[in-house]
Amino acid sequence: MAEYVAPVSTEKSLVEIHVNKDWTVRQRMEVVNKVETEKGIAQLGEQKITYNSAHERIRVIKAYTIHPDGTKDLVTPDRIRTQDDQDDTSNGVYSESKVKVIIFPNVRVGSKTYYLVESFEHTPDFPNNFTWTEYFSPHRKYGHAEVRFSHASSLDIKVSGRGMVGGRIDDPEASKKGVTRYVYRYTQSSADPTEPNMVSYVDYAPQFAASSFKSYVDVAKAYQDRARPKASTTPEIVAHARKVIGDAVTEKEKVNRLYVWVSRNIRYLGVFTGSGGYVPHSAQAILRSRYGDCKDHATLLEALLRAVGIESSQVLINADKSYKLPEIPSAAVFDHVITYVPSLNMFLDSTSRFTPMGLLPEGVVGKPGLITSTGQILTTPLDDVEKDKTITQTKMALHPDGRVTGNSRVEQFGYFQLLSRSRIYRNLNKPQDEVVGNMLARYNESGTGRIHHPDPLDLNTDWVVNSEYSLDPVANLPGVVALTFPIGLAQGRFQILATAKAQTNGKFPKICGSSSHKEVIEMSLPEVSRVTRAPSDVSFKSSTLSYLASYEVTGKTVKVTRTFEANRGRSVCGNEDDLEWDQFTKVLQRDLRQQYFLE
Repeated sequence: MAEYVAPVSTEKSLVEIHVNKDWTVRQRMEVVNKVETEKGIAQLGEQKITYNSAHERIRVIKAYTIHPDGTKDLVTPDRIRTQDDQDDTSNGVYSESKVKVIIFPNVRVGSKTYYLVESFEHTPDFPNNFTWTEYFSPHRKYGHAEVRFSHASSLDIKVSGRGMVGGRIDDPEASKKGVTRYVYRYTQSSADPTEPNMVSYVDYAPQFAASSFKSYVDVAKAYQDRARPKASTTPEIVAHARKVIGDAVTEKEKVNRLYVWVSRNIRYLGVFTGSGGYVPHSAQAILRSRYGDCKDHATLLEALLRAVGIESSQVLINADKSYKLPEIPSAAVFDHVITYVPSLNMFLDSTSRFTPMGLLPEGVVGKPGLITSTGQILTTPLDDVEKDKTITQTKMALHPDGRVTGNSRVEQFGYFQLLSRSRIYRNLNKPQDEVVGNMLARYNESGTGRIHHPDPLDLNTDWVVNSEYSLDPVANLPGVVALTFPIGLAQGRFQILATAKAQTNGKFPKICGSSSHKEVIEMSLPEVSRVTRAPSDVSFKSSTLSYLASYEVTGKTVKVTRTFEANRGRSVCGNEDDLEWDQFTKVLQRDLRQQYFLE
């Protein structure tokens, strides 16, 4: 196999950081990247540097394109632009986050891009504290990467260089000036391709990290000191909380009513201004405006719960693909805030409007969360075969002309309920015929039908989706036919599982979970047809996966029952799990191709 060539490589990366005794920070970054493939042109044609304009100033000193023959094209001032962070605004987030865009001219394969940037952070995210992390991707080559870090010796800052060479420098001259210096270096002669469903490389990639926080207890306190006063109760909040709980008696029911109200009525919208990235708005302001970001949601819910005598805490967590906390304590790893109710030992995420109490959206399942009121690190609940499951029951009739009529009942629990509620909500304003047509087309079927479901925003209802349908002919009757069961308007969960490919030679840890699925399909046959051969039963069993399929013929009725369990008990899996999944999907794909023979 040919060696993987990453679209971009880094020939030089020199980062210099100095933390002054007043906690202001100066940074200088000098980088040379090279375009290795056509895809790399799009990546290096523009260099984007994100920063917080309320906290720091940034300046591009110089930038240019270096052509393969050694000539240079300078980046003129009109090619250096400042714009709002599009990643934020496109998601409904209005912030002080800006992007400095460097547009390089005449970039092609073999070109190099050079830029030198300086920045000055005049306001730290947390008063009298500093955190910094620089990661080195396993998906590109590094000729020479170097981090030169220094700080006023009066500051207590922890430093580490995981997977790097270097450490503290014995520099008498710097010591005389009250400065402590570190130098760390890194090279990487090859790059690995990305893999499906990877855990974020921040969990295992080489990195430089520096932090003034002595422990995660200190991180929690720093956040709590600024956020806790914002969750103060007011007469308006108390009155509203009492109105929402109504006649609820139990603590669980009170929590549920307040959680559901916040989830449904507070529009998720980030408003990060100034230090807003780490400081929520007041609960009173959020209640009146009816919008807020994740920490605003958690703050209002905390205040409403406190108003009826129930204590809760905000929880710092990573909602991306990171499942570990860095050894050097840092706030930077956290990008989301949820709620923890100690008396119920329950986590809540009210920003997820399709998530009933007791469930969590996929991004925060099985992850370490920092309880800001205590400094504890607690892991959110894992996926579970009893909690995260689907149960599908389908009855069909095959007609003499080959048409199929039928109905399906799909019960969905846990994560699958959230997916279904979200999907159906997106389709609410679409014509029913269009929705039905699209669902049938998934598996190359056509026909008509209707779908029935509860209000996807009513989190207190069981989530059951019913459907009835008439499918265009699926068999050439009368005559001899080989018949597989159509899907109709059912979920088609086993067909989805069959397409979930595993990379059996994978190198990196993958996100995984536990779930279970059961499907029962019955089909009545026309009087003119009889079964001449039925599929064989199928079973598969590995250390974490199990699958059973049984086929029955009773008079003019044929039936298949399929059950599946993935019982992993963890959120991160390795290559051995991919091998098991590959074996399972081959069995499942073969089973789904089995046919009843009729004449």
